[in-house]
Amino acid sequence: MAEDEDIHSADAGSRGALNVDDRVARKLAEHAAATTPGVLAYSAGMDRLTGRALPRARVLSAGRRIRVHIDLAVRWGRPLPPLVRAVHDNVTTALRDYGSYHVDGIDLAVTKLRVAIDGPTDDETDDAR
Repeated sequence: MAEDEDIHSADAGSRGALNVDDRVARKLAEHAAATTPGVLAYSAGMDRLTGRALPRARVLSAGRRIRVHIDLAVRWGRPLPPLVRAVHDNVTTALRDYGSYHVDGIDLAVTKLRVAIDGPTDDETDDAR
């Protein structure tokens, strides 16, 4: 019982530290980007196997500071400034809240535009047709 009281009364900095691997930070950034309305998940052919699916993030971290570059796929005709702002905000929030990072910068690149069509595309189809 006294041991529990010592743990709770100790200064938070003296109890330990949280270390988040860069792979986790990358996954946090990719998930935050992917769940932003207007961002499409995209992969074609061998992309899924080679890690070239979109959204795709690269991170550079030093301690608790991080910089992120994310490649995105978006639907043609969508206004980009509000979409990019939403992705930026979602990724910043995810890295700050879940990874305890200070985000120095986020670079976003729209590398694939998808034309809106009726029905699923090749990469959105279900094999059970």
